[in-house]
Amino acid sequence: MTKSKSAILTGLSLLLLAGAAVFLFCCKQEGFTGSRVKNPDAYLLDIERMNGTDLHTLELHEGDVLQIQFETVKGEMYMEIKAPDGTAVYRGNGKETTDFTINIGEGGVYTVVVEARRAKGTIHIQQVSDGEE
Repeated sequence: MTKSKSAILTGLSLLLLAGAAVFLFCCKQEGFTGSRVKNPDAYLLDIERMNGTDLHTLELHEGDVLQIQFETVKGEMYMEIKAPDGTAVYRGNGKETTDFTINIGEGGVYTVVVEARRAKGTIHIQQVSDGEE
């Protein structure tokens, strides 16, 4: 192999490695594109693209009902709703059951944790007081 061919191959290899590094950096970068509403009685995410974690808290009372729509269209999404004592009242990925309700048995601050990787989808959580839907 001549010296010029070796230099060209080395240059192409370095260029390929640099491109791969940029691609991996961009794919792992946190970010959110879409609409996000965080109210005392609702948490609404319409996700065009999301990488990373988002949190929201809801102050709920015994007898309240959470009306939930959760659908993962693309990528990976995971949602957990934690009771005031830290136990999970819901864990899921938005692929099996997409419309459901959760009855609140204990008043206090509930935390919603959403983790996403190259995700597209919808999460709508609406508080309905005293079981009135």
